[in-house]
Parts: sequence; C-alpha cells; structure tokens
Amino acid sequence: MKNVVKRILAGLCALAVGTSLVGCQGKGGEGGENGEGKDGYSEKVVSDSENTLDIVTIDKGYGTKWLYALAEAYEDKHPEVSITITTETEDTNITNKLEMGIDYSRYDLFFAGTDVRSMITSMLNGDEEKAYLADLTDVYTAQPDGRMIKDTLDPSLMSAFQYEKDGKEVYYTMPWVQTVAGLLANEQVLKNTLGEDWESQYPVRTTNELVAVSEKLSEKKVPAFIHAAATSYYQYLYEVWWGQYEGIENIENFYSGRYYDEVEQKMKVGPEIFNQQGRLEAMKVMESLFGAGYSDPRSNSYTWNETQTHFMLGDAAFFSNGDWNNLEMEKSFPDNQVRFLRTPVISSLGEKLGITEEELCQVIDYVDAGLDGKEEAASPSFAPTGSYTLEEVIEEVWRARTMTYTYSNYHTAFAASYGKGLAHAREFLIFMASEEGQKIFAQAMNGPTLPFGYDVEKDPDIWSKYSDYAKSRWRIAKNASYQYDRTDKPLGATGLKVYRSISEAPIEVLLCHEDSNTRMTAQEIYEADYAYYKGSTAWEDLLRRAGMLQ
Repeated sequence: MKNVVKRILAGLCALAVGTSLVGCQGKGGEGGENGEGKDGYSEKVVSDSENTLDIVTIDKGYGTKWLYALAEAYEDKHPEVSITITTETEDTNITNKLEMGIDYSRYDLFFAGTDVRSMITSMLNGDEEKAYLADLTDVYTAQPDGRMIKDTLDPSLMSAFQYEKDGKEVYYTMPWVQTVAGLLANEQVLKNTLGEDWESQYPVRTTNELVAVSEKLSEKKVPAFIHAAATSYYQYLYEVWWGQYEGIENIENFYSGRYYDEVEQKMKVGPEIFNQQGRLEAMKVMESLFGAGYSDPRSNSYTWNETQTHFMLGDAAFFSNGDWNNLEMEKSFPDNQVRFLRTPVISSLGEKLGITEEELCQVIDYVDAGLDGKEEAASPSFAPTGSYTLEEVIEEVWRARTMTYTYSNYHTAFAASYGKGLAHAREFLIFMASEEGQKIFAQAMNGPTLPFGYDVEKDPDIWSKYSDYAKSRWRIAKNASYQYDRTDKPLGATGLKVYRSISEAPIEVLLCHEDSNTRMTAQEIYEADYAYYKGSTAWEDLLRRAGMLQ
C-alpha cells in the first residue's frame, strides 16, 4: 500500500511542480486564474501615463502573492495610481519586453530571475541603443526609515549591484527576494531512523560530522542524500565549503583571474587560480559523501521533479535546495517536517586554523549560541597551534558558519528608462525596501523575506505564524553573508564556473556514476581546469572574453 501511495503522490507532484527556481514553472497567478491577481490587476485597461505603473513579473518558485500584496498597499497610499501586473514564466519574455523599447513597450517595472549584467555593461560602454535600464541610484540612497537602503544590504551582496559611471557609484537593479539555499533535513526520516533526539547524538556542525551521520544512516539502509541526473543543486553546498575555506576575498580573486604567487610575494593573473586549496577541499567532502555511495542509488536516473518529490516522501534524509522548496511542495505535503540546517563548516578549515576537530566543534557551538541570541555560552579557551589567534579563529569560524548560497543577484528588479510611470516605479521599489514593505512581503510569503534588514523574529504578527521550516530558514537568512555566481567579476561574467567538469554532468553525478569512463574522483575534478588552461591558448581566450587582454 505504501508504494502505491508513493506512486500516486509522485505522479501528482510531477504534474503540479516545475523544476525549482532556475526553471520552476509558474503557478498561474495567486489569488485569481490565468495569472490575474486577486484585485484583477491584469484585467485593468488603462491609458499608459505618469500615473500608471505597469509591472511585469516572473512567476516561478516564489510565486507572485508578495507582489499583489505590495501593489494593493501601494495603491492605498497613492490613490492616483493605477497598477497593472502581467506574469511570465520565462525570463526571456520579460527582458524582451524591456528591449522592445519606448515605441512598443508600456511596461515600467520588471521583476525577473535572470542576470541582465551584459545589458548594463553595454550601456555603460556607451551603447545608447541599449540604454533601456533606468538609474536606480536614488532608490539605493533613499531613507524610508532613516537609513539608506544600500546600507541595509550585506556588503557581500552589494557588490553584485554596484557599478561605476563617470567616477560615481551607480545602481540599475535591486534584489526582490532574499534567497537562501543550502542543506535541508527531513526530520521525520531522521527521527524514525536515529531517534527523536538524533541531532544531540549525531550533530551536523562540520563536514566530518555530516559524513558520520551519513555512514550511520547507510548502516540502517537509509540514503543520506538524493540528487538528480541533470540538475546541479549541490553547488549550494560545495561552493560554500570552498568559500568557507578560502574566504570571500579569495573567491573574488578567483573570478578576477588573480592568485597570490608565494615565490614572488605578490598578486598575479594566471590559471594558477585553479590551484586554490579550497577547491580541492570542497571536492574531497563531496567525494566522501557521493563517492562513498551515501546518496539514493536511483538518483542518477531521477528527473528534478522526481528528486524533490522523493525527498518529501522520505526517501532520503538530506537534500540541497533553496527556500522555495516548501513554497512549491506545501500543497502536496502540508504536514512535512522539512527544515534548514546551517551549512556544516568544512572540517579542513580547522586544520588551516591550527585547531582540532573537537576544538572546531567547540567554536561552532559558541558561534551558534551567539547567532541564536543565547548569552550563556562559554567562550572557548584553548590555544591554536598555528599562526591564528583564538580571536581570529572565532572570527573565521563565524564567517564560515554564516556563509550562505544565494540567487538574490539574479532575482532582481529594474525599471525602464523610457517608462512613463518611472517615478512611481522608483517609489514602489523604495516602498518595497521600507520596513512596512518588508513586513507586507514577509506576511504574504510566510517564509521568504527581503534582504533589507527587517527582523521578522521580533515581529509577533509574523513570527507566531511561522512554521518550523520558516523559522529555520530565517535563522540562516538574518546573519547571512553570501556566496553566489560572481558575474560581477571579469571571469565570472564570461560564464566561468568553479569546476569545469560540471559541464559534463552535475558533480554529485560524476562522483558516483555507474560508468567508470564517466565517473571522476575529487582529485580529477579539481585538476581538470588547470590542465585545460595551463600551457594552451584557452587561458588567453578567456582573458580576452573578459576584457582583460587585447
């Protein structure tokens, strides 16, 4: 009977749920049919004017309920304004509407899930024909609550939106959601397999501990992980592990083509960027999980929809996904016990800092207590054996523990430079980033938040209604520093990925592929990039595409 139920549910979910975030399908509008808002925003027929705000938005994993709620509140404040909302399930339809230009497009404000950096770069390079985007610098410098909006964003995310024009800092896009991606745990699976207090016996503070709990699950014939054949979502983990080990500055160096030459004691440009130790350490962790066979052995044949559904059904204990997971799955699995865990700290960071695994766990406990607002935690008192002081160790572990993968650099809002409703487009974005707007967003979403500093945990109207899943997500989001696809750096803008091998298949698939000719080791994945770029024209070609070489 259980298998029959699983097949039925899997079939329903495969029909109902699209692939997450990067390709998840729209929900057909929220509060109405065929993409119409509850107040019929899509039905309005109004003349395009300075008091018409025409919006087009992507309708994927995060839906559109938040936008309708904000639009209703904005119209209450500005009764002279008429808002229309059009939904799209493909980002290209949104950017195409922008590029249609003043003679053909009536849209003023756009909410998309794609990178428009190339459009901005062309505009900054003097291509006036592509000057579609309005300057939003006055939005970032606005102070709806006594503090400039740009100062409410974490510095690690700000660089994704900053540009320079005529020696001045300018902005053309801004994030419309605070994406959090990382490690999900199916509590019901873990409790059924390891006991109600599983986390006290098998904590997941470090990657070594993650391997240990995976081994224990394997002994009990329960897959620790589940993945898909063609969709790479475990980058939310291994790219953060890379960042934990190397630090944000070295991630930026990587995507800028720069590395530190130990012999010459200076920064240089070269393919040696691929020799960063953190790239190898992150891949070793992946190998210890997927190469060791701790993922569902059927995973290499699963589609993305099947993977997500099987996880919700309890066929694996852990899964790498984003905070849109439960938004997509809550209707089919209303009583699920899925929650976020903080991304485990890569254990090799302890070796780098001159401390043992046990000492690393002590520091993590201390950091977690601080993150959770617990004052009773005792500060570690051991002496590191390396060049780091204890204070520096704590700071590094804090940085590592709060690092989170995000797509907020892709989920951006922008306005048409030619839009008749441009003034209200700017005012709408300022309202969205205000405390009032953030509260409206949070109430509408019941989980995801905006990245402009509003603390929902201090708002009983919101917090009292949050599920355990939403609370676990917020505890990560409120202190997050960010790792993301660094298209803001020269090599990142060319599409360079941290591992070349990912073009063949998701890393998690390569590490456990049934075909020995396809399967790769961590060392092979790590070495593939340097071998490809060193001593060939490929590196120079990459630099030329990045504009770093004539």
